[in-house]
Amino acid sequence: MKIKTKKSEIMEPLQIAQYFISTGSTLPLLSNILFEADADFLYMSATDMDISVRIKCKVDKVETQGKTTISKKIIPLIKEAPEGDIRIDTDKSDNTKVTFGKSSYKINGLPAEDFPALSLDEKKLDTVKMPQKLLKEIISKIYYAALKDTTKRNLNGVFFKFEGNKIEAVATDAHRLAYYKTEIKTGVKSKFDYIIPLKTINEIVKVLSDDETKEITINFYDKVVEFQLENMEIVSRIIDENYPNYNQVIPKEFTAEASVSKDDLSSAIRRASTITSDKSKIISIRIEKNKLYINASAQDEGEAFEEIDAKYDGEPIEVSYNAVYVMDVLKVIEADTIEIKLISSMNPGIIKGKGNDDFLYVVMPIRK
Repeated sequence: MKIKTKKSEIMEPLQIAQYFISTGSTLPLLSNILFEADADFLYMSATDMDISVRIKCKVDKVETQGKTTISKKIIPLIKEAPEGDIRIDTDKSDNTKVTFGKSSYKINGLPAEDFPALSLDEKKLDTVKMPQKLLKEIISKIYYAALKDTTKRNLNGVFFKFEGNKIEAVATDAHRLAYYKTEIKTGVKSKFDYIIPLKTINEIVKVLSDDETKEITINFYDKVVEFQLENMEIVSRIIDENYPNYNQVIPKEFTAEASVSKDDLSSAIRRASTITSDKSKIISIRIEKNKLYINASAQDEGEAFEEIDAKYDGEPIEVSYNAVYVMDVLKVIEADTIEIKLISSMNPGIIKGKGNDDFLYVVMPIRK
C-alpha cells in the first residue's frame, strides 16, 4: 500500500478512529488501525470488539492499492507533523514508512487479514433514517443519566424503542431517569427494543452533525446495530438484557406543581452546593406560595440559604435531592422556565422544561 495525502485530509479520521481503539486489551491488533487503500479512497477501521468504526477518507493519490494495520502511534505522529504532503508506504512485512518534509519514520504493523472487525453476517431485520441532529438531540438530553459502571449491565447503556414512526429513549442509573420521545417521517415495520452500550453512545454523539440536512441510517440486527453516516459506518454490540419498566417509574399524578426561572434555579443550586458534603451533595428544596427556598449544610462547612420567586399556589412541600442530579438536567433543558412536579417528599418527582412534553426527568428524593 502506498498513498500520498495531507495532514488536513487524514488527521480528523485518525482522531475519530482513536475513539474506538481498545485501551485495555492485550491483543496487539486492537491497538492498531486497519488501513485499506483502493483506487480512489483510503478506509480506516478500528475496534475494541464491542464497537467498531470504518471511515472513508479522500486522499491526494492512491499510488498502490493494498491493506495493512498500523499502530496507533501514527496518530500523535501525524498530529505533530507540519502541514503539507505526507506519504505512507507499507511493505510486504506490514512495516510502514511515514515521510513528510525531511522527516522519515518506520512503524511496525500487523497483517490486515487478522484484524477482528465486527461481523454483519446476520440478517438485517429493518432500517430507519433520521436527521443526525435529532439523534444528537435525543442522546444529549438523556445519556448522562445512564449508569457509569457495569455493575448492572442493563443500566450501563441507553434504551431505545422504535415502533412505527415513534421513538422512545431512556437512560437511568436507578437514582434518576431521563426520558425522551419523538417521531420521525418514516419508521420501522415492527417494534425494536435495544440497549445500546454507553461507550457506543459516547462515541456516536461525538461524530453526529448539527446540520439539519444530514441524515443517519440505523440498521437493526439481532445482536448488533449499525449506524451509517456519509463517510462512516459504526457497528456496536447491544446489551442483550431486559431493561426496567420505565413507565412504572414515571409519575402520572401530582399534588404540587411549581414553575421557576431556569437561570434563577441553576444559579441558586450552584451556589448552595458549595456548602454541601463532597460525597452526598444534598440540597433541600421547599416550595411555598410563590416562593422556592433552597437549603444546604455540611458539618464543618456551614449553611446555605437561597430564596427565589416561583409560581405556586399549593400546600408547602419540601424534598431533598442530590444537587448534581438536578444540575445535570438543568444543563440540557433549553426552556427558560422549569416545571417541578411533586407527589410528596418521599416519592420521585419530575423536572422538565415548560411547554415541552417530549422530554422529562425523574429524580428520586434523598431520605435524610
